[in-house]
Amino acid sequence: MGLPSLQADDLPLGNVKNVLVIDDILFTGLKKVEPEALLEKIKFKIGSTITNYELRDAIKQIYGMKYFENVEARLLKKNGKNILKFNLEEKPIIGLIEFEGNDELSEDDLKNQLKTKQYSILDINTIKADVNIIENFYEEKGYYLATASYRLEDNEYGGKNLVFKIKEFDKVRVKKILFIGNDSLQDQEIKGVMATREESLFSFFSGSGNFKEFNFQTDIERIKYLYKSRGHLQINVANPIVTVSEDKRWIFITVKLKEGPKFSINNIYFDGDLLFTEAEMRDKMRLSEGDEYSEEKLRLDIQDLTEMYQDKGYAFANVLRNLQLVPGENKVDIHFSFEKGKIAYFGKITVKGNSKTRDKVVRRELRVYEGMKYSGSKLRASKENVNRLGFFENNTVIFNTVSRKDQDNILDLEISVKERQTGQITVGAGYSTANNAFLQASIAQINFRGLGQNLQFSLSYAENQQRYNLGFTEPYLFDSLWTAGFDIFKNVNRTIKSFASETHGVALRVGYPIFEYTRAFVTLKHEEQRVSEVRDPNLDKNEESGVTASVRGSIVHDRRNNVFEPTKGHFVSTSVEEAAFYGDQKWVRANLEGRVYQPLYEDLIFRSRLRVSQMWQSTSRPIPRNEKFSLGGPRNMRGYSIEAIGPKKRGVDRLSGGERDFNQRGLYSVLGTLELEHPLIAEAGLKWVVFYDAGNIFEEHFGEDDNYWLRQDYGFGFRWFSPIGILRFEFGYPIDKDEDDKSNQFHFDIGSYF
Repeated sequence: MGLPSLQADDLPLGNVKNVLVIDDILFTGLKKVEPEALLEKIKFKIGSTITNYELRDAIKQIYGMKYFENVEARLLKKNGKNILKFNLEEKPIIGLIEFEGNDELSEDDLKNQLKTKQYSILDINTIKADVNIIENFYEEKGYYLATASYRLEDNEYGGKNLVFKIKEFDKVRVKKILFIGNDSLQDQEIKGVMATREESLFSFFSGSGNFKEFNFQTDIERIKYLYKSRGHLQINVANPIVTVSEDKRWIFITVKLKEGPKFSINNIYFDGDLLFTEAEMRDKMRLSEGDEYSEEKLRLDIQDLTEMYQDKGYAFANVLRNLQLVPGENKVDIHFSFEKGKIAYFGKITVKGNSKTRDKVVRRELRVYEGMKYSGSKLRASKENVNRLGFFENNTVIFNTVSRKDQDNILDLEISVKERQTGQITVGAGYSTANNAFLQASIAQINFRGLGQNLQFSLSYAENQQRYNLGFTEPYLFDSLWTAGFDIFKNVNRTIKSFASETHGVALRVGYPIFEYTRAFVTLKHEEQRVSEVRDPNLDKNEESGVTASVRGSIVHDRRNNVFEPTKGHFVSTSVEEAAFYGDQKWVRANLEGRVYQPLYEDLIFRSRLRVSQMWQSTSRPIPRNEKFSLGGPRNMRGYSIEAIGPKKRGVDRLSGGERDFNQRGLYSVLGTLELEHPLIAEAGLKWVVFYDAGNIFEEHFGEDDNYWLRQDYGFGFRWFSPIGILRFEFGYPIDKDEDDKSNQFHFDIGSYF
């Protein structure tokens, strides 16, 4: 590469004086770069007076653009005018970008990683960086030994073709991770916190077993954090020793540990700017004297103590911790020192990145407002509320506080979001174990008009069941706290053995918040049902058919972190519904349901649900069987077929003439579910799940006829969060099954389980 040079024809540049006026500026050698771009780079213009230093700076600015191989400046004096002439040699243009030796990865995938692009100006430093990028990309894909180099070839247009030569070698997998010196913790527990994983049966799905050298340092820190959270303050983790097998296919990793003793907490001291009593602070803490030391609990304690100060307005509060080992004992003293700073207030609140969503949709979820004294807990709750909307991509909601230059106790709040696709049109077809072949379509917009409204129309057509539904929800009616919505529906059901039914109607609902995260709802429903194809001789067709007019009152407490794909929080609902107005059917139904979502470790999510329901007959007219409860199938007891659980009565099938058991359904239902869910391929939305279900149906009340036992099942499955919805593939196995129950059930269904 040429260096910037200064030359002169008639007048040496070194003699340029401050009084020298430049009458004209010329550029030669330009082919692709416009002169205007260069004039913007230099600080002086035609008619300016310049010094030698200013000229040198102009040359450096032009050369720094990285478009030129060589830059020369000449000062010409013609006809009494000073003409500054720049002679430039442009760098060649990159023509083709080609790859050699890339048998395992496609050219398109590799090109997408490069910073160098076709028809860009050649930059050797960028190309060298691309070589490292290619090698790192191969490493991510498991080709730890892959190397890359480059060469430049002249092309017919005077530019350069860029060729990357790759030696892939075989994909290298982690065969074994061995720990030496870990007496306190088991191998599997340590492996659980590492980013580097051993080869497994599902590695082709999850990517486990890939070796990434840059993950090592992170793994070491994770192991240290795990040990310190178990009391081992003096843990020492050596750099892993990596060996490659002779056939270059496997990697063996050895990690040497020196655990040291476990430490307990001796004393906890508080000093500095104390705003609370020791009792108040200790009540907030997870750690106390005599407990085993834990780095994780200490981190959470510091977070909570800091928030206590922030809730008093001290936005800049700082909680310092100092650990002091007790000489001769495996104990540690913890010293907390508090610096409260000054009281701060929220200034201007702005929302960025919401090209579609209205500002007010975000603002109405906030628990802070302009001019309010700073509060850490309310700021955290505000962020959680915005995330819960489900309108923005995961981990893209950022709350950033910025101090004003003129008032450092005023914090402007900048809320940055990245909108996700909230509108969806889906059409799908497939096969369900419950409904055989099916066709499904839906149009949904959960952020209709950018106002947070939910509008959806869905239909599902199958041999045994057809469903149609049009629904709309306005979460803040007329910008008030009232919620309002409606559903218009029709359902044709032939999945049960006793009869077929056709139901259609409309439901109107309103809601209002009564506590934080808690709303009360009232729903009015008009429903008409017609029963046909009656098989059960114990069923009266006239009693089953008719009009139902009901009102339901419900209270819902929702603290899930995301309404559509919750991973943390809880949900509780209770409701009472009575069919008691006009119409044919009269009954009362009560329901209580609770759900808990808790991350156990990273993306491993524990889910639980308990639902108890009961019905009462309010007049002499029997309750329609279609309103009663049964269990079995992909939506509840997954180890059993549809309607397998519930009181049964034997009779002669009116259509086939054969004798069989018919589920009479019951008035009392109890169902419990435990699940563990974890991503299998996070990028593709594929997850695995293991589950346990327990429940039963009783004719009128729990434990009827001394029947206190619950039916149980367990199983596993896969869930794909696909464009047409959540596809669930689940295998259930009954426990203590009856003679008529199958040994296992496979269910394929669409939609969230809970």
